[in-house]
Amino acid sequence: MNKFFIIFAALNGYEKFRNMDISKKISPALKKIVNHYIVKNLLIFFIICFFVYAGSFVILRYYTHHGEALSVPDLRGMTLKEAEVLLTARKLRGKLSDSVYVASARPGSIVSQNPEPNFKVKKNRNVFLVINAVTPEMTYMPGVVGVSLRQATSILETQGLTVGKLTYVPDLAKNNVLKQRYNGREIRAKTKIAKGSSIDLELGRGLSDERTHVPNLTGLYLSEARNILTKYFLNIGVMIYDSSVATSADSLRAFIWRQKPAGAGYTLQLGDQVDVWLTVDENKKSDGTNKE
Repeated sequence: MNKFFIIFAALNGYEKFRNMDISKKISPALKKIVNHYIVKNLLIFFIICFFVYAGSFVILRYYTHHGEALSVPDLRGMTLKEAEVLLTARKLRGKLSDSVYVASARPGSIVSQNPEPNFKVKKNRNVFLVINAVTPEMTYMPGVVGVSLRQATSILETQGLTVGKLTYVPDLAKNNVLKQRYNGREIRAKTKIAKGSSIDLELGRGLSDERTHVPNLTGLYLSEARNILTKYFLNIGVMIYDSSVATSADSLRAFIWRQKPAGAGYTLQLGDQVDVWLTVDENKKSDGTNKE
């Protein structure tokens, strides 16, 4: 309301300016020039343009809610119906963009979203959602025996599978896959299997007790930590959730705030485990309690 009052006052001021005798306010030397009808009309034209521009700018800011942004809620773990209720309350819109199958997630629940949680957007913005399929999409198990861990990881991901537990045994073929297992049993190539399944790999350690550095996992989601540990030839060990993780939705968005052993300066034998503590409490991201 104040913005429209400013525009009205400005236009009212312009009307007084148009009706006044400009020649009384300036030196006599400029009277003839200023009072010339062409010059005077040009001045009036520029003043009108200025107020039209200023008024349009103020009105545009008012109607577009300039600077007003909404925070996108975290919808992961919710059903589409639950997400729709929350998004409507936040004056946002949900759009289903895709479905995937994640064995660890509840069927029909949201597994990812775009924009990400806490991203600032204008009202009525679309939030694109990916849900977990009720029935898994099937794929064929590739043969990764005899290739390196890096190659095996790439091949499995191409087929929609993930690397599970890594087991190392003494063997000359260092970091080469010796066996591929699913649910504790060896699985042959071309076996039909659900996408998203986790494949355990047995690898050669070489003939020496080689060790690897422990990466820092704090602040990462569990899926991110698994991928990084695979690159370091390590496994996720015990997973401990604190009291802030109360639902399956919480477990999906929980991040690691502590690990054992800690990342800095520690080494482990290939195939060893790193225990992790998980939370959704943002205050634990910077409390520095990642200790051995």
